[in-house]
Amino acid sequence: MVSGLPLCDVIVDNAPRCGQQNMAIDEWLLEHVADVPDRSFMRVYSWLEPTVTLGYFQNATQAIDPRLASCPIVQRLTGGGAILHDREITYSCVVPSTHPVSHTPTSLYNTIHQAIIELLALCGAECCMRHEAGQMQTDAINGTDPFLCFLRSDPRDVVLAGHKIVGSAQRRRKGKVLQHGSVLLQASRFTPEIPGVTDLSNHFKPDDFERLLPETLAMAIAADFHLVSEFSCVPPDES
Repeated sequence: MVSGLPLCDVIVDNAPRCGQQNMAIDEWLLEHVADVPDRSFMRVYSWLEPTVTLGYFQNATQAIDPRLASCPIVQRLTGGGAILHDREITYSCVVPSTHPVSHTPTSLYNTIHQAIIELLALCGAECCMRHEAGQMQTDAINGTDPFLCFLRSDPRDVVLAGHKIVGSAQRRRKGKVLQHGSVLLQASRFTPEIPGVTDLSNHFKPDDFERLLPETLAMAIAADFHLVSEFSCVPPDES
């Protein structure tokens, strides 16, 4: 746990949402809710259908993997490569400018990923960050990063048996920080070459992991948390 604010509001969004709604809510949290100076916010959510999000700096007109052509495609606020959101758990974390990590935002990656690593171990899957496993490699092809985030390498990736199973990205505005990321639970039928935790560990307990994840993430950045069991907001018009 980092030295953080006293309280984190935890939003467990039990209703699967479409890609536009999920991204609009994360932006709403960053723009409006994070103006509350004395607390952080953690949201754990899922997707109505397999959806591709493009990193903020990815060109929406570039060639998409033809296997993903039938999936909805939306743009993220955060950078990095495209993510196929399918058999995973997604989190978003928003901290105000008053939070200590806002001064060194990259430390939030380590904080969140270390908390996830410890929870994965508790639930039967021993993981580590890529730099700890000594698995850094050059993954650019002809000078271009792979299209999909989970085929890219970063020292702070969480890896299991050499495979990336957690990746995160950030967006910063006026001192506030949004970080969201994906915990890959199982390979998607669209990308079977990218395995998830259940594919790599016979002892992993996914139900325990999903139940404990919101509290674990909140306590990584705050001294206490408040569970928001019902969450609704009106995102921007999607038409």
